[in-house]
Amino acid sequence: MTGVTRIPIDVHDIDQLFSTFDPSPFHEFSLNATAAQYIVSQAWYAPRANHFVIELILRGRSSTRKDADKVEAVLRQHFTRLAVNEAMNLRKLIRTGLISLAIGLCVLAFCTALSRLVDNSPLPDGWREGIRDGISVFGWVANWRPAQILFYDWWPLRRNRNLYRRLAKAEVVPGRLSRKDAHADEVAPLDTMPIESGPT
Repeated sequence: MTGVTRIPIDVHDIDQLFSTFDPSPFHEFSLNATAAQYIVSQAWYAPRANHFVIELILRGRSSTRKDADKVEAVLRQHFTRLAVNEAMNLRKLIRTGLISLAIGLCVLAFCTALSRLVDNSPLPDGWREGIRDGISVFGWVANWRPAQILFYDWWPLRRNRNLYRRLAKAEVVPGRLSRKDAHADEVAPLDTMPIESGPT
């Protein structure tokens, strides 16, 4: 069953959520890096089947549907772009891993053949065993990097990509401070919130 993870954002002004510098040739709004990192850090530990709802709160006044729609459009563009970039990085990493694996297997095959030649050589036993084992170890070490990529390095990128895709579909709704949350000591604006570690 799909659940809902609500992420409240409390800002003094809606412009705090937008980046003031956009290097692209298109004059579009971009999500502020601090705001994006805060949203990702709050979403990071949410159940993977949950749908995200961003609750927009403007300090001193209630947020409007127009403000929420504007933030939702920018948020969708921002996280869609991140998801596309992360998917591209994942494809590049897998390709690098496969190429590295092909090279590593060739090196391993060469080292295996070379170690057999050394094993049949007239060298003294100690020298023969040392050289043979060294060549064998070198052949296996050549496969360390592709093994790391194909076993471990790909899944963090895949998780980031999937998280960004889910955040790109997040709904932004006008939020209201409840009475118990209206105290200044209990609700902090976005620019004072600590940012937890997570994907960026």
